[in-house]
Amino acid sequence: MEMILNENDMVVGASFENGTIQDYVNEERTYGLVRIGEASANWFLFNKEESDDDLQTLYSTIILGEHKIQDDFGEEIVVFNKIGDVSFDDFVKKIDEYLNDEMGNLF
Repeated sequence: MEMILNENDMVVGASFENGTIQDYVNEERTYGLVRIGEASANWFLFNKEESDDDLQTLYSTIILGEHKIQDDFGEEIVVFNKIGDVSFDDFVKKIDEYLNDEMGNLF
């Protein structure tokens, strides 16, 4: 994965062989976008105890529709608005790889 940096050299996404991932794509900066081939989905990290009100509201809305949540020790990867034939599990796997790579770059 090749990290994408903003003008302040902060990681804001990544590109990989057949896609990209972005941290934030909406004005409120609450969710990101992941693309694998021609498929895409929105995503965000959620922690019931620590997430702000905007994320709490978004989470409450998302769980009413089609979505996938993977709990990683209290922090959840939430994937929604999936378009295309890539599975939710494949999106979660790619997001998890990105998060692990991003954490590795911090150290």
